[in-house]
Amino acid sequence: MAEQVTISVRELVAYVYRGGSIDNRFRSSTALTEGTAIHQEVQSTYKENDKKETFLEYLYQEEGMDIKIQGRCDGILETKDGPVIDEIKSTARELDEITETTHPVYWAQAKGYAYMYAEQEGLEEIQVQLTYVQKKSKEKKRLRQKISFQDLELFLKNTMKEYSSYARVLLHIREQKQKSVPDLSFPFSEYRKGQRKLAGSVYRTIEEKRNLFAQAPTGIGKTISTLFPAIKAMAVDQVDRIYYLTAKTVTRATAEEALGLMEDKGLSLRSVTLTAKDKICFKDETICQPDYCEFADGYYDKINGALTDILWNETRLTRSVIEAYARKHKVCPFEFSLDLTNVADVVIGDYNYIFDPRVSLKRLLPEYKKRTALLIDEAHNLVERAREMFSASIRMNDFAVIADMWHGAEHPLNKAASAIYKDLKNLSEQGEKDFVLEEIPGELEESLERFI
Repeated sequence: MAEQVTISVRELVAYVYRGGSIDNRFRSSTALTEGTAIHQEVQSTYKENDKKETFLEYLYQEEGMDIKIQGRCDGILETKDGPVIDEIKSTARELDEITETTHPVYWAQAKGYAYMYAEQEGLEEIQVQLTYVQKKSKEKKRLRQKISFQDLELFLKNTMKEYSSYARVLLHIREQKQKSVPDLSFPFSEYRKGQRKLAGSVYRTIEEKRNLFAQAPTGIGKTISTLFPAIKAMAVDQVDRIYYLTAKTVTRATAEEALGLMEDKGLSLRSVTLTAKDKICFKDETICQPDYCEFADGYYDKINGALTDILWNETRLTRSVIEAYARKHKVCPFEFSLDLTNVADVVIGDYNYIFDPRVSLKRLLPEYKKRTALLIDEAHNLVERAREMFSASIRMNDFAVIADMWHGAEHPLNKAASAIYKDLKNLSEQGEKDFVLEEIPGELEESLERFI
């Protein structure tokens, strides 16, 4: 029986058709809810016979391997010229800047749905449409193509040719994990006092999909007592991925050591350690722009080769291992480590990667969260860290410094910073040391927008 890999249309085309460089100059993280609201607004204009959020699936077969492709199509519209596959995308760009060639990954995603639907319905041709919605103005632009089933079949064949070598790496990793996890034994000859009880509690908690709070004395071996049962839970299909979250670098090293002990006992899975961008960056300054950093330049043209290479040859993807392969393939080590989290069985990193709304891993899609176990080391630290994550501050003196630096009276930065300083000074002169504003005063809001 052939081995099977399951992948969403979105992941498949992102892997095959992404290209270009990392450029963080104008990137902003858009709230998922904003995109959902835009989708729903467009779908609300559909006619009675149109379909929305339609699940599609296709089984691609080649020697020794089946690849199940699936996903939800935004819309299937019924028109007098036949069905139209509608893919909805929100954009911050001006609509007149967007052409047929602007987003090859978006077209590839729509073509993937079009192939599955045309194959399912026995259609000789089908129309494919990208509906762009400008986030600010909510204006819409629709681009449409008519594509024959023959061309869609060729598109899918070429796509799978590019993806199948990576799929074989994924199968190799899965096979190693499935063989080694069931036979894995506790890496020490005996349990310390309290260890077996803690390990059993962790295993049952994952099995029952509940939360466990454990307080244990120093020296009991909490790291191995939580990682070992979480990995054993993979054997009975309770969990696909483990995030081991810590507040300190030293405890990340302890988790790596625990995985090393289990590897010595025969365990074979992939773990990745995430290191802060400013620590792992190869350049003097973390400026993620292709004209400054050769590791950002052409990143998406080189990353697939780097991923296949490291995953085939390494198991514990620590900082030093990631840096070595990043230099070999000339890719950004930080983005490389984030891309590895899509495949890794165990991810070791700071609390931020899950809990901080500004930097949390956007790669951890909702469908994966249900199959992920969180092991949080020294969780009492989360309280203070959460206060930091969910708080922001504006300091009056910062804007005085900026106004002074850009001291030319006519310079726009001087004007904008001075205005904010003046607004904050007016607020501070209300007489009370601490007070709550029910809303931001209009003049301060305008000054902040002008400064931004």
